[in-house]
Amino acid sequence: MTDQLDELHAQAALSILANSPPLIVFAGEVPAPYPGPRYVLVYTQVSWPDTGDANALDHLSVTCVVRWYCHCVGETEAAARAVGMQVRAALLNVRGTVAGRNCGLIRQVDSSPPGKDETLGTPAVFDAVSVYEMTSAPG
Repeated sequence: MTDQLDELHAQAALSILANSPPLIVFAGEVPAPYPGPRYVLVYTQVSWPDTGDANALDHLSVTCVVRWYCHCVGETEAAARAVGMQVRAALLNVRGTVAGRNCGLIRQVDSSPPGKDETLGTPAVFDAVSVYEMTSAPG
């Protein structure tokens, strides 16, 4: 049995996004059939760096850094940007919550411009990626 901390950190932003209508949010996979023209697909990375600010005196890693890679998808370049703005409005400067942890504010750490993606079939969509990050320490 694990402590579920990685999953709890992943859910910190996913639950915020899921409660931010009219966003359609998918975690890790877009269901078939194709869901429609506008949505955000989120991939999560959780890490426990050995150089974290809150690490213990015994050098144990207790600082958690979580990143959410938000693929903002729309039928046009402007639509992908619009989904990106909805994601930003939902996440930026919000303090995530993880039981038993002191969570920092969610920050945007990277982004890419919308690009045409024809791998999903017809019609082609535009995908803009925004990366958000949060750090937490034991509470």
